[in-house]
Amino acid sequence: MSQTMRLVHEPTGERMIPESADLFTFWEHVYRYAFACSFVKGKRVLDIACGEGYGTAALQNAGAASVVGVDVSEDVCFHARSKYGIDARQGSAENLPLGDASIDMVVSFETIEHVPQPQRFLDECVRVLTPGGMLIISTPNKSVYGQDVPNPHHCSEMTEEEFTSAMRSQFHDCHFYTQRPSSNAWWSIRTMASETSPWIRVRGFYRLRRAMQKIFVPEAINPPTMEQRESVLELIVAIGKSPWRLFNPFVLRPQQNGNREKPRYFVATAIR
Repeated sequence: MSQTMRLVHEPTGERMIPESADLFTFWEHVYRYAFACSFVKGKRVLDIACGEGYGTAALQNAGAASVVGVDVSEDVCFHARSKYGIDARQGSAENLPLGDASIDMVVSFETIEHVPQPQRFLDECVRVLTPGGMLIISTPNKSVYGQDVPNPHHCSEMTEEEFTSAMRSQFHDCHFYTQRPSSNAWWSIRTMASETSPWIRVRGFYRLRRAMQKIFVPEAINPPTMEQRESVLELIVAIGKSPWRLFNPFVLRPQQNGNREKPRYFVATAIR
């Protein structure tokens, strides 16, 4: 394996590699990019921390006018350019290699928690966005994620309050979403997709939910097939709103107050 490929496939778990990612990493990222694809048509898009390049390529295939991927590693950018034919540029999230007001939409999944100065990162997003431009961003929920084993690669994880405050300090018309619910109140329908649920104590509930997932949303319990791994770009663009999304933990859902939801990830859309 070449040095470039070793860097791309480094076993940190911090880059999603379609060919080798585990069940959770693969489907989390696929559903996030599928969500972003619904906004990109005709827009100039920047994908920060583009990594291997599959997400940037999917955004391009979804109808964006243009897409630029940025990653801190030039070797990884070279791999992305070679594999997908995308415009991938080396650069830091705190010092983006683009001009002022040159981008209509910034996509940044699982980036801000890696940045020592998250406010500087958001400043850069504001700088490169046109007035009225959109940011789509995700980050782990500090209150849930890594409680047992802290992630050594994260330096700026946020709670719900910290994340919403940071977004509203720089943007307006912010909308918040959740992904992979850890738990919900017993009365919330979202408990059907939660990792833990008080309903599990009800005889037959676990088996019924498992059976429904196996039939209608197999990604909830099964790793991706080789065919899905090899066609990840088409998979991202093709994902729709299944009527069985109730059982799918990877679907992005609007944040709700009052249901005691504890998600593993927050996602936000915000306007400059």
